[in-house]
Amino acid sequence: MSNESVKSGILYGIGVGPGDAELLTLKAVNTIKKADVIVAPSAHENGKSIALNTVKDFIGEGKEVIIKHFPMGSKDQEDKVYLAFKSIEEKLMEGKDVAFLTIGDPFIYSTYIYLLRYIKEKGYKTETIPGITSFCAAASAAGETIVIGDEGLLVIPASKVDTIRDEKFVVIMKLYKSEEKVLDILDKKGFKYVCVKRAYRYGQQILRVREEILKNKDYMSLILAKR
Repeated sequence: MSNESVKSGILYGIGVGPGDAELLTLKAVNTIKKADVIVAPSAHENGKSIALNTVKDFIGEGKEVIIKHFPMGSKDQEDKVYLAFKSIEEKLMEGKDVAFLTIGDPFIYSTYIYLLRYIKEKGYKTETIPGITSFCAAASAAGETIVIGDEGLLVIPASKVDTIRDEKFVVIMKLYKSEEKVLDILDKKGFKYVCVKRAYRYGQQILRVREEILKNKDYMSLILAKR
């Protein structure tokens, strides 16, 4: 049977939350169970996938699983994204439904966003399933308010911390290797802050003292700040 006569599969972008299997949504679990192929990103070549590890208990025996390297921010990022797209397209053209896993929510600083551009250009059907965002999980772990009343909320990567103006509630993502600069600016602007490391995962830490934050740097960390 030719590919032209096969109905294309569907790409499901699935947010798996912060990394705790108990925080997966029922819709995410059910979609993972019914998908023909599971694709998970890894930050390192031949490395493990946090997203895949989160859902491993819900993947049936014998199901095809593909781990793709996404070196976010590196020079070959776009090439890696395109290679991942071609692998997924091959499965879609075979009529297989593909579940692409992503930590947190698929539309917040996610590898899925880069991939989706190619998928949509080719006209494949997609469905996105939301997940608990890292900063919502972090706030719950720390017992901290994210935003309240009629106030606004600013969510930025650490590289944009100097764009903070009059905001009272701020979430700072992608903190790793920018901790000192971020804390300098937050201290100068009169913020109180908490750094949450590995929310709802092994090694979770809630850090409220500047020195402790600087001594316990971690890739999977963020800051919630308010004034």
